Amino acid sequence: MSVLVTKCPQCGAALKFDAEKQSWDCQFCLSSYSIKEMDRIMAEQKQSGGEADHAKESHEFIDEMYERAETHDFSGEVRSYSCPDCGAHIVTDATTAATFCVFCHNPTIIASQLSGEFRPSKVIPFKFNKEAATQAFLKWCGKKPLVPADFKAKPQLEKLTGVYIPFWLYNCDVHGDLKADARKVRSWRTGNYEYTETQYYEVFRSASMRFKRVPADGSSKMDDKMMDILEPYDYSQLIDFSMPYLSGYLAEKYDLDKDAVFPRVQERIQQDTITQLSRTINGYSSVRIENSQVNIRSKHAAYALLPVWMLTYKHRGKSYLFAMNGQTGKVVGKLPVSIKRVVAWLSGIAAVVTAVLFGGGVLL
Repeated sequence: MSVLVTKCPQCGAALKFDAEKQSWDCQFCLSSYSIKEMDRIMAEQKQSGGEADHAKESHEFIDEMYERAETHDFSGEVRSYSCPDCGAHIVTDATTAATFCVFCHNPTIIASQLSGEFRPSKVIPFKFNKEAATQAFLKWCGKKPLVPADFKAKPQLEKLTGVYIPFWLYNCDVHGDLKADARKVRSWRTGNYEYTETQYYEVFRSASMRFKRVPADGSSKMDDKMMDILEPYDYSQLIDFSMPYLSGYLAEKYDLDKDAVFPRVQERIQQDTITQLSRTINGYSSVRIENSQVNIRSKHAAYALLPVWMLTYKHRGKSYLFAMNGQTGKVVGKLPVSIKRVVAWLSGIAAVVTAVLFGGGVLL
C-alpha cells in the first residue's frame, strides 16, 4: 500500500485543490493549475511513458507527481503510514482515504483505500472553500444567542474540516399499485331541512416509474438523518473520479456496501412511489389508502464521493455536529445550549419585567 502526495510540476511541493477557483494551487511557488492544464500535463506524461501501475485509470495523475511511502497495518482498525515529505507517521483508521500530516501539514492520499472495488466512479468536487464554510457557520450560530461562547472561538473554527463522504447512488425501475377508498360529500339546505349526500368510490392507480440517483451514505460513522437532510446535491455536476480532487481534504471509503444501504433506499423509493400515485387522486372530499404494493424490478448502484464540511463539538458530555453541503451550501446541525447564557438571558428578561412593573406602579 502507498501514500500519495499531489506534487507541483514546477517545484515539487504539495498541491491543494482550491474549491473556489476549481484549480490546484502550490503555496510554495504560487503556481496554479486548472483542470484542463492538469489533463494536459497528464497527457504529456503518457506520451513520454512516465505512468506507473496506477496510470491505467483515465483521470489519474502521473507517477512523477506522487511519492510513495511505507505503510504499517496495526490491526484492521488502526493503520500508520509514513509521510512522503517529512517521514512522520500518519495514523488513521481503516476507512480513511485522504488526510493530512500533522507535522508538515501536507495533504496525503492513501491510494490503496480507493482502489479496486473501493474506487469511486464519480465525485462532486467542493464548491465552497473553508473561508466560505466558516462564514456560513458563524451566520448560522449568530441566529442562536444561547450557544456557548467557545463554540465560535477561533480554536473551534480551526476544526472545521472538508470531508468527502462515500455515497451509493441507486437507479431503480419500479412498478407501483395502489387501491384507495374515496368519498364525495355534498350538502345543501331546502327550507328547514339540510341534506347530505355521500358517494363512495373505489380508486385504483398503477404506474411504472424510474428513480435516478437515490442516495444513501456508505459510512457507518455518519448520521444518516443528517446526511439525508443535507440533500439534494446537483448530480448534473458529477464528474469522473480523480485522485487529485481529494488533495487538501479528508476522505472516507465506504464500510457499508451497496447491499447494506439498500433497505434505506428501498424504503425511500416505496414511500415516494406511493406519494406520487396518491397525488393523482383528486376531486374527492376524502381519500383513504386501503393497500399498496411497490415492486423494484431492477436496480443499479454507483459509488460516488460527495463533499461535506463538518465540525464536531463536545459540550457537557454530548457531541454536537454541524454540517454543510460542500456543493450547495445547505447547512444543518444541532447546537449546544449554554446553561450560563440561559440563566443570564432569563435574568435579563426578569430585570426588564421588574423595571416595567415598577415604572407602571403595579408592583406593591
